[in-house]
Amino acid sequence: MVVSQDSFMFTVGKLDAGMAILLGERAHLIEFPSLLLPPGVNTGSIVNISVQRNVVEEKKRETDFWDLQGDILEEYGTRVPEPPKLELRNVTQTSVTLEWPRLDLATSKLRSLDLYRDRQRVAAIPAPLTNTSTKVSGLQLDTEYTFQLVLRTTAGVYPSNVLRIRTHTMSDTSGISVCFGTVEDEVALENAKLALREMGAKWSDKIQIDTTHFVCTTPAATPSGAQASGAIVTGPGVEYQKALQLSIPVVQPQWVLACLAEKK
Repeated sequence: MVVSQDSFMFTVGKLDAGMAILLGERAHLIEFPSLLLPPGVNTGSIVNISVQRNVVEEKKRETDFWDLQGDILEEYGTRVPEPPKLELRNVTQTSVTLEWPRLDLATSKLRSLDLYRDRQRVAAIPAPLTNTSTKVSGLQLDTEYTFQLVLRTTAGVYPSNVLRIRTHTMSDTSGISVCFGTVEDEVALENAKLALREMGAKWSDKIQIDTTHFVCTTPAATPSGAQASGAIVTGPGVEYQKALQLSIPVVQPQWVLACLAEKK
């Protein structure tokens, strides 16, 4: 519904390209956009201006505004980031390896992901949008620590659960995580795997974040079937080179057997 108001009479006192000065009895002087004046109006012309309130348009724009607020709330306000779920992947006498699922930021943006040890900030997690694990070394033997991740986003701060972890004693060898390289003696290889199984330790063919030792009898990489075919293999393997770059101790299978025998 459009509500009519009184019509007001004005005399055009001054007129230029953009603005007109209107003189009237009730409003002595007002500035009025000349673009809105009727065609042919000049200085001295008399014009009537009426003002109306458009209630229908007001209600429509108010409805559009609140519909937009609802859309914004639905898109950005109903979901919040998930706190990280910190888990223990491995623990040794002097290190712990921690992991967590990929971050769920909802519609917020990441500011930082920090690791805390005993409530003290240790470091920022590098590449937090893709990195889902970290290793903390240099810990004390048989000592309890607490670890926590703190996720900071544009939507707020979200701390993870607190992990309470005790490092192993010297006699606990379950934290050993071996990557096997080229072991030329198949019997020694199988004996080493049996020893690891008995110790509750683990192994793989690829270096991982929790790998503690690289086991091989030669640095050369041996392709599958190379030994059977008598192929000559030279040059250090990729995993061997990676072990050197990461300062992972390189040992022979006899070291694993010694750990089992000495129970340390």
